[in-house]
Amino acid sequence: MGALTEDITRLCGEIEALRDSRKVFESQLDKETKVMKADVGVMRGGFRRDQKNMAVRTKADRVKFVSNLDAEVSGLLKAFDKSHAEMATKTKKVNAAFVSDVANHVSGLLTGYHKNRKEMGIATKRENAIFVADVIRFVNAKNKETKVMMDGFRAEQSKMAKATKADRKKFVNQLENNVSAIRKVNVDDLVGARAAWATLSPQGRKAKLAAEQRAKAEQDRKARLDAEQRARASEEMKARAEAERSKAQHESSTEKKKK
Repeated sequence: MGALTEDITRLCGEIEALRDSRKVFESQLDKETKVMKADVGVMRGGFRRDQKNMAVRTKADRVKFVSNLDAEVSGLLKAFDKSHAEMATKTKKVNAAFVSDVANHVSGLLTGYHKNRKEMGIATKRENAIFVADVIRFVNAKNKETKVMMDGFRAEQSKMAKATKADRKKFVNQLENNVSAIRKVNVDDLVGARAAWATLSPQGRKAKLAAEQRAKAEQDRKARLDAEQRARASEEMKARAEAERSKAQHESSTEKKKK
Protein backbone atom coordinates (compact mmCIF):
# COMPACT_ATOMS: atom_id res chain seq x y z
CA MET A 1 0.00 0.00 0.00
CA GLY A 2 1.41 3.42 -0.99
CA ALA A 3 1.70 6.55 1.16
CA LEU A 4 -1.22 8.25 -0.62
CA THR A 5 -3.47 5.22 -0.06
CA GLU A 6 -2.67 5.20 3.66
CA ASP A 7 -3.32 8.96 3.92
CA ILE A 8 -6.69 8.72 2.11
CA THR A 9 -7.74 5.75 4.31
CA ARG A 10 -6.87 7.69 7.47
CA LEU A 11 -8.69 10.79 6.11
CA CYS A 12 -11.86 8.76 5.52
CA GLY A 13 -11.83 7.55 9.15
CA GLU A 14 -11.31 11.09 10.43
CA ILE A 15 -14.22 12.41 8.30
CA GLU A 16 -16.60 9.81 9.78
CA ALA A 17 -15.47 10.69 13.34
CA LEU A 18 -15.96 14.42 12.67
CA ARG A 19 -19.52 13.83 11.47
CA ASP A 20 -20.51 12.35 14.85
CA SER A 21 -18.70 15.05 16.86
CA ARG A 22 -20.36 17.79 14.76
CA LYS A 23 -23.84 16.47 15.62
CA VAL A 24 -23.03 16.56 19.37
CA PHE A 25 -21.58 20.08 19.04
CA GLU A 26 -24.68 21.40 17.21
CA SER A 27 -26.98 20.04 19.96
CA GLN A 28 -24.92 21.69 22.70
CA LEU A 29 -24.72 24.93 20.69
CA ASP A 30 -28.55 25.15 20.42
CA LYS A 31 -28.94 24.80 24.20
CA GLU A 32 -26.25 27.39 24.96
CA THR A 33 -27.75 29.82 22.41
CA LYS A 34 -31.18 29.75 24.08
CA VAL A 35 -29.65 30.47 27.51
CA MET A 36 -27.50 33.23 26.05
CA LYS A 37 -30.53 34.91 24.38
CA ALA A 38 -32.32 35.16 27.72
CA ASP A 39 -29.22 36.62 29.42
CA VAL A 40 -28.70 39.12 26.60
CA GLY A 41 -32.31 40.32 26.87
CA VAL A 42 -31.87 41.09 30.57
CA MET A 43 -28.53 42.79 29.93
CA ARG A 44 -29.96 45.00 27.14
CA GLY A 45 -32.74 46.20 29.44
CA GLY A 46 -30.14 47.27 32.00
CA PHE A 47 -28.10 48.99 29.27
CA ARG A 48 -31.11 51.06 28.18
CA ARG A 49 -31.80 52.28 31.72
CA ASP A 50 -28.16 53.15 32.37
CA GLN A 51 -27.83 54.90 29.00
CA LYS A 52 -30.88 57.11 29.68
CA ASN A 53 -29.52 58.15 33.10
CA MET A 54 -26.07 58.82 31.67
CA ALA A 55 -27.50 60.96 28.83
CA VAL A 56 -29.19 63.29 31.34
CA ARG A 57 -25.98 63.69 33.36
CA THR A 58 -23.65 64.21 30.39
CA LYS A 59 -25.91 66.84 28.78
CA ALA A 60 -25.51 69.17 31.79
CA ASP A 61 -21.76 68.48 31.89
CA ARG A 62 -21.37 69.35 28.18
CA VAL A 63 -23.18 72.67 28.57
CA LYS A 64 -20.92 73.64 31.47
CA PHE A 65 -17.78 72.49 29.61
CA VAL A 66 -18.62 74.51 26.45
CA SER A 67 -19.16 77.66 28.47
CA ASN A 68 -15.79 77.32 30.23
CA LEU A 69 -14.09 76.45 26.93
CA ASP A 70 -15.34 79.63 25.23
CA ALA A 71 -13.85 81.76 27.99
CA GLU A 72 -10.48 79.97 27.91
CA VAL A 73 -10.20 80.11 24.10
CA SER A 74 -10.96 83.82 24.05
CA GLY A 75 -8.14 84.49 26.55
CA LEU A 76 -5.70 82.23 24.67
CA LEU A 77 -6.38 83.96 21.33
CA LYS A 78 -5.61 87.39 22.79
CA ALA A 79 -2.33 86.15 24.31
CA PHE A 80 -1.42 84.38 21.06
CA ASP A 81 -1.96 87.53 18.95
CA LYS A 82 0.33 89.53 21.24
CA SER A 83 3.09 86.87 21.25
CA HIS A 84 2.81 86.45 17.47
CA ALA A 85 3.38 90.16 16.82
CA GLU A 86 6.45 90.25 19.08
CA MET A 87 7.91 87.07 17.52
CA ALA A 88 7.37 88.40 13.97
CA THR A 89 9.42 91.52 14.73
CA LYS A 90 12.31 89.51 16.18
CA THR A 91 12.23 86.93 13.39
CA LYS A 92 12.39 89.62 10.68
CA LYS A 93 15.64 91.04 12.13
CA VAL A 94 17.21 87.60 12.58
CA ASN A 95 16.31 86.52 9.02
CA ALA A 96 17.81 89.69 7.50
CA ALA A 97 21.13 89.06 9.32
CA PHE A 98 21.12 85.36 8.34
CA VAL A 99 20.55 86.12 4.62
CA SER A 100 23.41 88.62 4.61
CA ASP A 101 25.80 86.10 6.19
CA VAL A 102 24.75 83.33 3.79
CA ALA A 103 25.30 85.58 0.75
CA ASN A 104 28.84 86.48 1.86
CA HIS A 105 29.68 82.83 2.64
CA VAL A 106 28.36 81.56 -0.72
CA SER A 107 30.33 84.21 -2.61
CA GLY A 108 33.54 83.05 -0.94
CA LEU A 109 32.73 79.38 -1.65
CA LEU A 110 32.11 80.07 -5.35
CA THR A 111 35.44 81.87 -5.72
CA GLY A 112 37.34 78.99 -4.11
CA TYR A 113 35.36 76.42 -6.13
CA HIS A 114 36.26 77.95 -9.50
CA LYS A 115 39.94 78.09 -8.56
CA ASN A 116 40.05 74.48 -7.32
CA ARG A 117 38.11 73.26 -10.35
CA LYS A 118 40.61 74.80 -12.80
CA GLU A 119 43.56 73.20 -10.97
CA MET A 120 41.79 69.83 -10.73
CA GLY A 121 41.00 69.89 -14.47
CA ILE A 122 44.70 70.29 -15.38
CA ALA A 123 45.76 67.51 -12.98
CA THR A 124 42.97 65.17 -14.10
CA LYS A 125 43.85 65.60 -17.79
CA ARG A 126 47.47 64.61 -17.11
CA GLU A 127 46.43 61.59 -14.94
CA ASN A 128 43.88 60.44 -17.56
CA ALA A 129 46.52 60.42 -20.29
CA ILE A 130 48.78 58.24 -18.13
CA PHE A 131 45.87 55.94 -17.20
CA VAL A 132 44.78 55.47 -20.85
CA ALA A 133 48.34 54.50 -21.85
CA ASP A 134 48.47 51.94 -19.02
CA VAL A 135 45.06 50.54 -20.03
CA ILE A 136 46.17 50.11 -23.65
CA ARG A 137 49.28 48.18 -22.57
CA PHE A 138 47.22 46.04 -20.19
CA VAL A 139 44.59 45.23 -22.86
CA ASN A 140 47.22 44.21 -25.40
CA ALA A 141 48.87 41.87 -22.88
CA LYS A 142 45.50 40.39 -21.85
CA ASN A 143 44.55 39.80 -25.51
CA LYS A 144 47.60 37.60 -25.94
CA GLU A 145 46.92 35.71 -22.69
CA THR A 146 43.24 35.30 -23.61
CA LYS A 147 44.09 33.84 -27.04
CA VAL A 148 46.38 31.24 -25.46
CA MET A 149 43.77 30.44 -22.78
CA MET A 150 40.92 30.12 -25.34
CA ASP A 151 42.99 27.70 -27.43
CA GLY A 152 43.51 25.56 -24.32
CA PHE A 153 39.79 25.79 -23.46
CA ARG A 154 38.80 24.57 -26.93
CA ALA A 155 41.15 21.59 -26.72
CA GLU A 156 39.93 20.65 -23.20
CA GLN A 157 36.31 21.12 -24.23
CA SER A 158 36.71 18.78 -27.17
CA LYS A 159 38.20 16.10 -24.92
CA MET A 160 35.54 16.59 -22.24
CA ALA A 161 32.72 16.42 -24.82
CA LYS A 162 33.88 13.02 -26.01
CA ALA A 163 34.29 11.74 -22.45
CA THR A 164 30.91 12.96 -21.18
CA LYS A 165 28.84 11.87 -24.19
CA ALA A 166 28.90 8.23 -23.10
CA ASP A 167 28.17 9.18 -19.48
CA ARG A 168 25.14 11.24 -20.52
CA LYS A 169 23.78 8.41 -22.61
CA LYS A 170 24.17 5.97 -19.68
CA PHE A 171 22.55 8.47 -17.28
CA VAL A 172 19.57 9.01 -19.62
CA ASN A 173 18.93 5.27 -19.92
CA GLN A 174 19.08 4.82 -16.14
CA LEU A 175 16.80 7.86 -15.66
CA GLU A 176 14.22 6.39 -18.05
CA ASN A 177 14.19 3.12 -16.09
CA ASN A 178 13.81 4.96 -12.76
CA VAL A 179 10.97 7.14 -14.10
CA SER A 180 9.12 4.09 -15.41
CA ALA A 181 9.37 2.40 -12.02
CA ILE A 182 8.20 5.54 -10.18
CA ARG A 183 5.23 5.96 -12.55
CA LYS A 184 4.13 2.37 -11.90
CA VAL A 185 4.33 2.89 -8.11
CA ASN A 186 2.31 6.13 -8.37
CA VAL A 187 -0.37 4.47 -10.53
CA ASP A 188 -0.78 1.65 -7.99
CA ASP A 189 -0.90 4.20 -5.15
CA LEU A 190 -3.60 6.27 -6.91
CA VAL A 191 -5.72 3.15 -7.50
CA GLY A 192 -5.54 2.31 -3.80
CA ALA A 193 -6.36 5.92 -2.86
CA ARG A 194 -9.45 5.98 -5.09
CA ALA A 195 -10.64 2.73 -3.57
CA ALA A 196 -10.15 4.10 -0.03
CA TRP A 197 -11.97 7.38 -0.87
CA ALA A 198 -14.91 5.47 -2.36
CA THR A 199 -15.58 3.87 1.06
CA LEU A 200 -17.14 7.14 2.33
CA SER A 201 -20.36 6.66 0.32
CA PRO A 202 -23.04 4.07 1.30
CA GLN A 203 -22.26 2.06 -1.84
CA GLY A 204 -18.60 2.24 -0.94
CA ARG A 205 -19.28 0.96 2.59
CA LYS A 206 -21.29 -1.96 1.17
CA ALA A 207 -18.55 -2.72 -1.33
CA LYS A 208 -15.91 -2.48 1.42
CA LEU A 209 -17.90 -4.83 3.68
CA ALA A 210 -18.42 -7.29 0.82
CA ALA A 211 -14.70 -7.12 -0.03
CA GLU A 212 -13.79 -7.76 3.63
CA GLN A 213 -16.17 -10.72 3.74
CA ARG A 214 -14.71 -12.13 0.53
CA ALA A 215 -11.18 -11.60 1.85
CA LYS A 216 -12.10 -13.35 5.12
CA ALA A 217 -13.70 -16.25 3.22
CA GLU A 218 -10.62 -16.52 1.00
CA GLN A 219 -8.38 -16.43 4.09
CA ASP A 220 -10.45 -19.19 5.73
CA ARG A 221 -10.30 -21.26 2.55
CA LYS A 222 -6.52 -20.88 2.34
CA ALA A 223 -6.17 -21.79 6.03
CA ARG A 224 -8.35 -24.89 5.47
CA LEU A 225 -6.28 -25.91 2.42
CA ASP A 226 -3.03 -25.36 4.36
CA ALA A 227 -4.32 -27.51 7.22
CA GLU A 228 -5.32 -30.29 4.78
CA GLN A 229 -1.94 -30.11 3.05
CA ARG A 230 -0.12 -30.29 6.40
CA ALA A 231 -2.28 -33.27 7.42
CA ARG A 232 -1.56 -35.08 4.14
CA ALA A 233 2.15 -34.29 4.44
CA SER A 234 2.15 -35.63 8.01
CA GLU A 235 0.41 -38.83 6.90
CA GLU A 236 2.88 -39.27 4.05
CA MET A 237 5.81 -38.74 6.40
CA LYS A 238 4.37 -41.31 8.83
CA ALA A 239 3.84 -43.79 5.96
CA ARG A 240 7.42 -43.30 4.72
CA ALA A 241 8.75 -43.70 8.27
CA GLU A 242 6.72 -46.87 8.72
CA ALA A 243 7.97 -48.23 5.40
CA GLU A 244 11.55 -47.43 6.32
CA ARG A 245 11.15 -49.18 9.70
CA SER A 246 9.63 -52.24 7.99
CA LYS A 247 12.43 -52.25 5.47
CA ALA A 248 15.04 -51.96 8.20
CA GLN A 249 13.44 -54.80 10.20
CA HIS A 250 13.28 -56.98 7.08
CA GLU A 251 16.92 -56.33 6.28
CA SER A 252 17.88 -57.00 9.90
CA SER A 253 16.04 -60.33 9.96
CA THR A 254 17.57 -61.32 6.63
CA GLU A 255 21.08 -60.67 7.93
CA LYS A 256 20.34 -62.72 11.08
CA LYS A 257 19.17 -65.67 8.96
CA LYS A 258 22.35 -65.49 6.86
CA LYS A 259 24.45 -65.68 10.02
